[in-house]
Amino acid sequence: MHRQFSIALRKFPFSTQAPQVYFRVSAVDPAEPALQEEVFKMPEQFEDLTDALERWRSSDVSFEVEGYWDLWQQLPEGWRLQPSRVNLFFYGPAFPSELGEGIRAELGVEATFLPQAWNAGELHYYQSNIKSLLRLAADWTQSLKVKERRLWSESGDDFSARLKMVGESPSQRQN
Repeated sequence: MHRQFSIALRKFPFSTQAPQVYFRVSAVDPAEPALQEEVFKMPEQFEDLTDALERWRSSDVSFEVEGYWDLWQQLPEGWRLQPSRVNLFFYGPAFPSELGEGIRAELGVEATFLPQAWNAGELHYYQSNIKSLLRLAADWTQSLKVKERRLWSESGDDFSARLKMVGESPSQRQN
């Protein structure tokens, strides 16, 4: 379990602009007080973070790593590559997780990946963010023992179907 978590963390593209991550260890239930909370600067303190994982060898713990990865975001002054918040959750086999998952990644709001309105001039920014998402999924699938992947969205819509539309022109979407 700990080895898999370390690999997932090593493969995650943490932000170079906002390199600090918040690490939290919970036991038995997410409502219980944290056993450990600490801030690490990535990548300089990556080994310290993995050492912290190793200190908690129990099947009923969960680890949360809150940090950032760099994605394109539309700001008032235009498009910029900016830190975007991410939460990574690693669940021990005896820790109650919502869907029975071992790893959960909350990678940001939908609007970062899906345009709210069609504008061909902005499409490449969304496509770049989607490529980052797909690259992470491919890296984790290749490096970890992945049994199943789920792409979930807060809206409840079929996020994968909506992702496919990002590469289509408005005339292709109407057909």
